[in-house]
Amino acid sequence: MDDKEFLELVEQVYKFHTKRAPGIPIGVAMVQLAMEKLGEVKQLGAITETQVCLSDTIQFLTGCTIGNKYLVMHEKIGRYALTLYDRADGRGVRVFVDLNKIDPQKMPEMHKFFLRQRSHEVQHDKDARRASAKIIVDEFMTAGRKIFRWQRVRVKNYQKDDVLPAKICRECGESYLYSEENSQRCPVCSKELDYYLTEQ
Repeated sequence: MDDKEFLELVEQVYKFHTKRAPGIPIGVAMVQLAMEKLGEVKQLGAITETQVCLSDTIQFLTGCTIGNKYLVMHEKIGRYALTLYDRADGRGVRVFVDLNKIDPQKMPEMHKFFLRQRSHEVQHDKDARRASAKIIVDEFMTAGRKIFRWQRVRVKNYQKDDVLPAKICRECGESYLYSEENSQRCPVCSKELDYYLTEQ
């Protein structure tokens, strides 16, 4: 795939992601590299080690989504890394950004991006964010896949999770999925995951 075709694909992922985030072209190249190294598989699965742009890139390019449970997100790890694997046997390829390959002198903005050290303006000013993103993409297009490392891996838990059974919450009356047989209330009513307040 030449640069023109690559950038056309990036544009499609930008539309899906709804923002021109600099992590998108980096993620597209990572997914492509993982797919090349993995080869043909009958049942593709994916893991992302971060919640940001990479997860949308994986979903768009592979069809492995959070909804179909073929994309597993380990966002607490927080590394810009992904694994594509065969769900039949767990055989996979992990691709990650190697910060040692991002020279802070030659690629200063990308280096800051992966260390979350971009300027204060980038956090609060759209124009500064756009300018920074353009620099990061330009630096990446110059470096390309040289900033990645990849490794063959075997995913430990490669089977799709079972669908949990459901029951009716005693308090709110809504159906919820449970893992503990003695559960009588949903996670919101039991205050385990109450993420909202009701308006009067």
